[in-house]
Amino acid sequence: MAIYKPIPNYEGIYEASDNGTIWTCQGKTTTRTLASGQKQKRVWKRRQLLPKREKRNRSAHYDLRVELWKNGSHSTKLVSRLVASAFIPNPNNKPCINHIDGNPLNNKPNNLEWCTYQENQRHAFKTGLNTNAKKIYLISAFDRSKRSFTSMAEASRWLGMNEGYISSLLSRGITDCGEYKIRVKGMNDSTILNSRS
Repeated sequence: MAIYKPIPNYEGIYEASDNGTIWTCQGKTTTRTLASGQKQKRVWKRRQLLPKREKRNRSAHYDLRVELWKNGSHSTKLVSRLVASAFIPNPNNKPCINHIDGNPLNNKPNNLEWCTYQENQRHAFKTGLNTNAKKIYLISAFDRSKRSFTSMAEASRWLGMNEGYISSLLSRGITDCGEYKIRVKGMNDSTILNSRS
């Protein structure tokens, strides 16, 4: 049997279900003014809101969103955020929602977690949701050992530099970084190992 929990700031109006869907509350009451000036009252049965699929910016992936009404005005909300706010505590006040399995259409509470922007980006690189990421390798000039990173920013952080460090080097044609050669996935290892900055 489905479990329903109230959505914060929409108590008595909307609920989230443990199957990742959003519903109007049983007994929700609304009024409207007819053209004659008479007020009409409506008491709702619990019903599921049909979400809209919206494409993410520059991505092949979609998010689910619903329209919520309160006090005569409405706003569009992410289903994932509504479900998480109803089911998952957020003691550290993290601003983002992460889909653990990488599927943004799976909004069940056990697939969601609160995260920071940085944690969200790292997860997007690892799950392939961010297709703009370029896999980076740092190859040691001493023993030819190779370290792998999901993005230039991650490799830059590992080196103790700001997130744009490696991107800046590569944009200037520099492929040396201290003891390391920088390799972008798809480039020939021998070309990088023999290149000069």
